[in-house]
Amino acid sequence: MIQIEGLSKSFGTNKVLDGINLNIEKGDVVGIIGPSGTGKSTLLRCINRLEISENGFLTLQDKKINLAKANRKENLFVRQNTGMVFQRFNLFEKKTALENVMEGLVSVKKIKKEDALDAAIEGLKKVGMLPWANHYPAQLSGGQQQRVAIARAVVMKPDLLLLDEPTSALDPELIGEVLAVIKEIAAGGFTMLLVSHEMNFIKKISKKVVFLDRGKILEEGSPKEVFESPKNERTREFLNKMNLLTQPEYVI
Repeated sequence: MIQIEGLSKSFGTNKVLDGINLNIEKGDVVGIIGPSGTGKSTLLRCINRLEISENGFLTLQDKKINLAKANRKENLFVRQNTGMVFQRFNLFEKKTALENVMEGLVSVKKIKKEDALDAAIEGLKKVGMLPWANHYPAQLSGGQQQRVAIARAVVMKPDLLLLDEPTSALDPELIGEVLAVIKEIAAGGFTMLLVSHEMNFIKKISKKVVFLDRGKILEEGSPKEVFESPKNERTREFLNKMNLLTQPEYVI
């Protein structure tokens, strides 16, 4: 089990995360939902130390890391065992798709280049991007870039895969292809923390759903519990405003 305990983060006087506690079982997909600006992305960024929290602990592989005070060795441990997929792809513009996927294996995992090359080829194949291995990001569509970004995270074989609104920067016609890749990765047994406004997708893919509002977890449970019979009034209000019946159903 992966545990997050007492995670708090402020920007100035704005408390974005307020004592977050969350348990994630191995192999589970946990969907994080909630209004914009409520700390969902910050939660993911604090977990892998892209943002430094004021308080909070991450337990990973039975190691308890103080996220507010992690040293260089602990930072490396967190980065080696978590993977991040960003909203805006964050690929290196001067590296090919293949080189982008290899980068973390060589620089973070310290894997030999020939072994990293083999792993990167397999990673691109898994997301259907092997034919574009030698293309640069500028030569790829948004959906293709995001699939490369997913491959880059997956080849690291992380204990926890963090996906931060992976379709929010995509044109509508490209969203389905990325969701299909995420679904396939999830079926492979990866443990995921997924932030998304694609509610129907969250409902289908998640083992557990967490509703975050104003930096606090107000509700968590199975997709059926949260989406069909939420206990918290704020959750009900949010879901009613989202009007799930009007959201597109992507073929995945």
